[in-house]
Amino acid sequence: MPLDDDAVTAIYRDYSSMVRRMAFRGTHDAAAAEDVVQEVILKVWRAAPKNDNMAAYLAQTTRNVLVDRYRAASRRPKEVTSVDENLVDRPFDSDEVDRALDALLIDQALARLSADHVAIVRLLHVQRMSITDAAARLGVPEGTVKSRAF
Repeated sequence: MPLDDDAVTAIYRDYSSMVRRMAFRGTHDAAAAEDVVQEVILKVWRAAPKNDNMAAYLAQTTRNVLVDRYRAASRRPKEVTSVDENLVDRPFDSDEVDRALDALLIDQALARLSADHVAIVRLLHVQRMSITDAAARLGVPEGTVKSRAF
């Protein structure tokens, strides 16, 4: 059963800019990005997901739509046009879309943590410090570092 109009309107209002940014990163074309946004919102309307994390659901759906478009474009014969080839946008790379999705999900996860937890995560996972070194840098016991990291 599709979602009601108010729910779809709220989803579009709250998340369309995020989906549009991801779509533009994948297509490098504003018109194609807008088409992807419309397709994603249509899929959400039809599927009526009962998802606690709508942003992650929309990000994954956007990625899937971009990959589907890329695959469909690669199956079509190349069109011959009189347009200068230097002006044509390069096709998107699914690895680039994956990196953008990963960055978005990591940013959302870090935003939900306290500043103390973010500091621990950055020291342990970004700077690759040991638990002992991180504890010394922050002036907290090693047990505190361990409990904030896991």
